[in-house]
Amino acid sequence: GVPSCANSLFQNTIVRDEWGFDGFIVSDCGAINDIIANHKYTSTPGDTCKAGLLGGCDLNCGGYYGANMENAVNGGSLSEDDLDIAVRRILKHMFWLGMMDPAENQYYKTLGPEHVDTAEHRQLALSAAEQMIVLLKNDGDMLPVDVSKTVALIGPHANSTQDLLSNYHGTNTVVNSHSPLQAITAMLGAGKVKYAQGCDISSSDSSHIADAVTAAKASDVAIVFLGINNGQESEGRDRTSIVLPGVQEQLIEAVMGANKNTVVVLINGGQLAIEWISTNVPAIVEALYPGEMGGDAVANVLFGKVSPSGRLPYTMYPANFVNRSFFNMDLRNESGCTYRYYTGDALYSFGHGMSYTTFDYKWSADLSTSQLSFDAGRVGRQEDAINYTVVVTNTGKVDSDVSVLGFITAQEQPDAPLKELFDFGRVHLAAGESATVHLTVGPSGLSLVDEYGVEAIRAGHYKIQVEDLSADLEITGEDHVIFSLPEMKERHAFLGRH
Repeated sequence: GVPSCANSLFQNTIVRDEWGFDGFIVSDCGAINDIIANHKYTSTPGDTCKAGLLGGCDLNCGGYYGANMENAVNGGSLSEDDLDIAVRRILKHMFWLGMMDPAENQYYKTLGPEHVDTAEHRQLALSAAEQMIVLLKNDGDMLPVDVSKTVALIGPHANSTQDLLSNYHGTNTVVNSHSPLQAITAMLGAGKVKYAQGCDISSSDSSHIADAVTAAKASDVAIVFLGINNGQESEGRDRTSIVLPGVQEQLIEAVMGANKNTVVVLINGGQLAIEWISTNVPAIVEALYPGEMGGDAVANVLFGKVSPSGRLPYTMYPANFVNRSFFNMDLRNESGCTYRYYTGDALYSFGHGMSYTTFDYKWSADLSTSQLSFDAGRVGRQEDAINYTVVVTNTGKVDSDVSVLGFITAQEQPDAPLKELFDFGRVHLAAGESATVHLTVGPSGLSLVDEYGVEAIRAGHYKIQVEDLSADLEITGEDHVIFSLPEMKERHAFLGRH
């Protein structure tokens, strides 16, 4: 194969010529060196620079171009004209960004340390974290926890700070004083909070689980913070199992045995298989990696200062989901992969998310029929817009945000996704309040891509699903091609992929 950074078909023919991309392309860090050192695609530094530059990669993250480009030009592997193409692309955007303007006219040069970590920044971080937290389960209205209760904060993430940040972030010291333990103690007072780590993320040491059991027995509610961190998932660390590592399962089973009023909070990035927890624990919160103000956001959700409104950004699979070959990149392989193709039993599906209140959804009056009909060409050329308007009412007693998701299913197209998110809206509703949410099915939400890479809006019957509402959609006329590469069908035929 051809390394991505040297792939002229993709970077030049498709991205620039077909898609009209007018920017410059930057390699992943070290990727130009990979062309020769790891992919063995080239044999000399000159040929490596040539492969990258003529392949369409203008800027090297790393030192390979800098160390070898001059010799590549002097040695004849590349011409100065070849180099000038990449230089012009880069300089053009530097000019557009104002980087060549006088210093006093460059806004970012006026910023200093006083503009970093402002009160507004912290409030934005808190609000973002509150909005993304997902309530997976809440049997018996276990949540929110009454602030008059005593709580045991248990688990390897109960006092986490840096682990709340995920990875690829700058230096952050703010989070060091905003762990869940710190935030909940500040909210309730130290007298109402007991803390026992119980175990760490991945070790087999279970000697401290007894401390967690003691804390759980002595408290009205046990809140157990479980999950993973960069030690299990990051660049260069792929998981072969999606169950909780170490003795975390043993910890939660012991705590549940001591106190049935138990809540689990998950801190993680990738999916976790939590079959036992899902069956046995009454309330589960998915906090993902909530960032620098994550502890405060989790506390606000757990104790009802904020109603949860996040939606799950992926499907949560059972543990045996990984018992397949992931070298087969076909999303329809075996029981399928992602919410678009997965046919197995999910623990929680993409888009799942509960609230502390209830909502009612109705089509607005301007949706006059249950079926709408549109011409594929007019939709593809954006001459017609397919709009759905939903009236959402907060029928409960708690003010809350609500996220409204619109899905589409192509009912007659071979290999079409089971469903696909086409639009979403988010509104804040006081108890008893109603609002109108507008969702649009655009060309990207309606189009399908076949095995030859042809993207088209295809005539046929479609189903629209918005929460518990559904409507039929008919697309008529000739299929409208949005994008195609004529040579792709021949290439597939040559490779025997009929």
